[in-house]
Amino acid sequence: MANSKQAVNFDLLTLPKGVYLNEVSFGKVHQMDEEISPVFNCIEYIYTGKIHFGEIQFLGGDRLADRYPSVAERDHGYTFEGKANEVFEVVDALSAYNDEEGRTFNYIKPGSRLIFKGAANEEYEVHIRIYDNVTGVNNNRWVVIYVA
Repeated sequence: MANSKQAVNFDLLTLPKGVYLNEVSFGKVHQMDEEISPVFNCIEYIYTGKIHFGEIQFLGGDRLADRYPSVAERDHGYTFEGKANEVFEVVDALSAYNDEEGRTFNYIKPGSRLIFKGAANEEYEVHIRIYDNVTGVNNNRWVVIYVA
């Protein structure tokens, strides 16, 4: 299990490259650990710790200007796996639960918000994988969220 870094004040000009969990509703930003997923053989970002109730975002890029997933015309959003189905929801999105896979697919649009609704006093291990579309365009269109 990865040990995620604590929320810190940082200078956007010298910010370490990576993906960050932004607790929009609480005002804290946490750098996520980066690993190669042993299951999916791709980069996975991990945050371990408490999360406060309300909106969260995943940010990265130069000066945290990129938001994951990016929003465009269609086929952008979040997939919830594991306990993510219990502790997250997406407001203003088309959400569909797949019984066979035990996953929720959340198709977003501008204005959609990812909400943490779990217990504020509990620690969570949140894994995310960021995917582009199948045509090779680097657009960070989909985020898979797994909570252990």
